[in-house]
Amino acid sequence: MIGKGSRGDEVVDVQRKLATLGYSLGLADVDGIFADETEHAVKKFQRDHQLPVSGEVDEGTWRELVEATYKLGDRPLYLRTPFLRGEDVSKLQSWLNALGFNTGAIDGIFGPATERAVREFQGNVGLPSDGIVGDSTLDALHNLRNILESNARVEFPERLTSSVSLFKGRNIAVDIGHGHLDPGAIGPTGLKESEVCEDLGLRFGNLLELLGAHVLYTRKREQSTELSERARIANDARVDIFVSLHLNGSSKTEAAGTSTYYFASGNRYSRKGKRLAELIQKELLSSLDRKDNKIRGKNFTVLRTTKMPAVLVEPVFITNPEEERLLRKEAFRQKIAVAIFDGVQGYLRGCER
Repeated sequence: MIGKGSRGDEVVDVQRKLATLGYSLGLADVDGIFADETEHAVKKFQRDHQLPVSGEVDEGTWRELVEATYKLGDRPLYLRTPFLRGEDVSKLQSWLNALGFNTGAIDGIFGPATERAVREFQGNVGLPSDGIVGDSTLDALHNLRNILESNARVEFPERLTSSVSLFKGRNIAVDIGHGHLDPGAIGPTGLKESEVCEDLGLRFGNLLELLGAHVLYTRKREQSTELSERARIANDARVDIFVSLHLNGSSKTEAAGTSTYYFASGNRYSRKGKRLAELIQKELLSSLDRKDNKIRGKNFTVLRTTKMPAVLVEPVFITNPEEERLLRKEAFRQKIAVAIFDGVQGYLRGCER
């Protein structure tokens, strides 16, 4: 039992954990002396965690303090009795819920609902569905860090288990259209093409990374890259596939629909690029239910100067009021990313036949 008047390393451990959790220790801070401020902090912690409020650190309070200060990755998480509790469990629950794997309430308790969500996530990404959150499961979650850190709810493609081998070790360039100095087309209410493309690129890239692909972004957030430089970056890296993300625009606000482009000039065209465009267009039309503006062969710089199968995707018109409204919805942007991913997946599957 550690209480009023105690001194030494044990008190230091208690004080450090309380401070980590945001409980005030007064001016003395972590000094190894269990005085009034430490007692007040312990009582507040006990009240917050529905423990007997004694102001003393008994075995139950110490166990709660230890569990409360775990960070995700500090220990394996799994279903046991008594249930594991802590901030690491809360973080896991919030991430799984954001990815669409329902844990129920974010209560910091690793119970049956959380284990079920872990197993569903593991099965979806091709990991052994054992319900244990160890290194491999954490790696899969960290591959989705851009989505997770945004606290956005997302929709996954159909089960990804059979797709792991398709993407493992592949190098794919994600070319995010326009940039900081070039906003691209602007919607009726001010939505910028460059900013939407950044979000789409990160969503698409996260799905690729989740399956083990190496993603090369031709520009970073809020930066600009010349068109010729984008192609050079991809060529130098010898990527397998190049996907350029844009949004269509027109002075006619009624213009709407989906287009995907591949390289063509005169009698020359990219056969592989055309096939990739066909598959992506098919998935976009099925998912978004927008007007089919067809696949088209174009002599765009990023299509002409890249040495690998390359496409430029324009899922909708940002200048169309209805389609701009849809682009403001996270669920719609995730649908676009998933559809493009599914198109690339279909192309890779065809390459293996």
